[in-house]
Amino acid sequence: MKKVFLIAFLFGSAFSVYSQLVLSSGSQLVVNSGSVVVANDITCSGGTIKNDGEITILGDVTNNSGALMDATSTGTVTFEGTSAQEITGTASSTFYGTLDINNATGVAITNTTTGADQIINGTLNFTSGKLTLNGFNLMIGASDPTGASTTSFIVTNSTGSVKRSVPADGSTNVIYPIGNSAYNPITLQNSVSATTDNYSVRVADSKPAGFSGTTHIVDRSWVVGEDVADGSDLTTTYQWNVGEELTNFDRSASTIGVTSDNGTTVSWGSNTSATGSNPYTNSSSGITSTGTLMVGDYFYSGLVIDLQAFLAGAYNTTNHNMDNTLNSILPLTDPYGLTTTVASVPVTAVDWIKIELRDAGNHATVLHSFARFIDQNGQIINEDGTDCKMTGVAAGSYYVAIQHRNHFGVVSTSTVNLAGSPTLTFVGAQATAWQDGTIITNAAMKEVETNVFALWDGDANGDGEVAYNGAGNDRSAVLTEVGVGTPGNTVLDSYSANDVNMDGDVIYNGAGSDRSSILSVVGVSTPGVVFSAHMPE
Repeated sequence: MKKVFLIAFLFGSAFSVYSQLVLSSGSQLVVNSGSVVVANDITCSGGTIKNDGEITILGDVTNNSGALMDATSTGTVTFEGTSAQEITGTASSTFYGTLDINNATGVAITNTTTGADQIINGTLNFTSGKLTLNGFNLMIGASDPTGASTTSFIVTNSTGSVKRSVPADGSTNVIYPIGNSAYNPITLQNSVSATTDNYSVRVADSKPAGFSGTTHIVDRSWVVGEDVADGSDLTTTYQWNVGEELTNFDRSASTIGVTSDNGTTVSWGSNTSATGSNPYTNSSSGITSTGTLMVGDYFYSGLVIDLQAFLAGAYNTTNHNMDNTLNSILPLTDPYGLTTTVASVPVTAVDWIKIELRDAGNHATVLHSFARFIDQNGQIINEDGTDCKMTGVAAGSYYVAIQHRNHFGVVSTSTVNLAGSPTLTFVGAQATAWQDGTIITNAAMKEVETNVFALWDGDANGDGEVAYNGAGNDRSAVLTEVGVGTPGNTVLDSYSANDVNMDGDVIYNGAGSDRSSILSVVGVSTPGVVFSAHMPE
C-alpha cells in the first residue's frame, strides 16, 4: 500500500483509502457525515482530522504534535485490525465523537517510553477486545464508556490509570471499566458536601504488597488518586470474581479497606453483604481519603459484641453504676501486656479490661485476648466509645471471659456465637458466669445490689484469691506500697492494683482504706476466710 500525504483533503461522500495516512504540519483531513475512510496506519506530525463520518484503522496511530482529532468531531473512529494495534507518539490523539475498540487481539497505548497519555472527550465503546494502558494514563470525559464486559475493558497492567471527573452532586455514578487479568470495574460517586475533582484509578491483580493477611481477603486492589488532595466524600462500588477470593473470605460480611502505606495500616469500613452471583459487588460510603482500596471481611473490620459487666470496687450503690475516678490517670497503654495503645481515653471509661475468647470445646483454653475499656454503665467499649469490636477472629462460638487487674475474672456459662453481633451481660444474673463447684466460700460474682452482680474486688496481688490474713494476703500488698514502717501514709493519684476500691489513692489505715475493702470482701468477722476466682485454668 502506498502512503497518502495530506495537506488538505475533504471527503464529501462515501470514500475509502487503503493506505497509510501521513498528516504533515498544517494539514487537515475532513471526513463528512456519511463518509467512510479505511486506513492502515495514521501518522501525524502537526495536522488534524475533523471526523463527522467513520474512520476505520487497521494498523497503528502515531501522533507527535498536538491533538490529532479536531474538537468539533462527532464521528466514529474504530480500531478494527486483525493483529494487536497501538496508539503511540509523543502527543495525545485526543479523541472526540466515538472511539470504538473492535479488535479481539486488543489495542494498546504503546509500551515504549515514546508514548503519551491519551484523552477521550467523546464516548469510548467496546465492540470486541481490550484497551491496554501500559505506563500511560487515559482521561475519559463525562460520557460513560459503553459495551464493557468480561472480555472487553481497559487493562491497567502497569502504572497507567483511568482518570475521570467525579462531580460533587451525590447522584452521579462514574464508572471505571477497568481490569487486569480479569474485569474488576469500580464506580465512584461524590457527595454534595465534597469537592468535584479528577480521580485516577487502576486495579492490580493482588492485594497491596505491604498487607500481611493471606486469608479473608479478595486478591485485588484499586489504587485511587485525586488531582487535589482532600475534599472527597466518596461512595465506591467494587466488582470481583469468585476465583479472586482467598481462603475463608466471607462475602456475606465483606468490607472495604483504605490504605495510604501499601497495606501496612488499613482503615476498614463496616460489614455488609456482597450482592450478585459471580461477579460480586459491594459498596462503601464516607471515604474521605484516597489511596489503595481493598475488599476484606469481618476478620479485619471486626466482630462486635454488646458486652457488659460491673467492677465491685468502683460500683456506686447510690448512682447504680460505677465511679470513674481513675479516668484522668488511666494509662494510654493497657496494663495487661497486650500492647494496646490509644490516642486518648474515653471520658466515661472506668478502667482497662481484658477480654478473652476461649475455645468452645475447652473453656480453659484462651484463643484470643483483647484490651478494651469498661465505662460507668458497665459497657465494654472501644477507644471511640462504641461497642467492643474484635479483629483477627474467625466467626463462631466461644466462651467469653472478662479479666481485671485487681478483680476476679469471670467466664460465661455458655458459648456465645460472635457471628451475629451478640449481647452478653454479666450484670443481671449470677448464672451467666461459670460456677466452680469446688469453691464453697463465694460465688463467681459479688451481688452489689439485689440482683445486680459485679466482679469481686480485693485481689490486690492478682493471684486469683482475696485473703486478709495468711501467706500471700492482699492486705500486705497494700501495706508494702504505703510503707511497712509508715502505715498511715497515703499514695495519692496512683494507678495501682493495690487501689482495690478504685478511688485513685492507696490507703492502708483510716477512712476509705483499701485494707478495709479487702476485709469487707472476706467478712469482718471471718478475716481468715479466703475467697477464690471461679476461672477454669
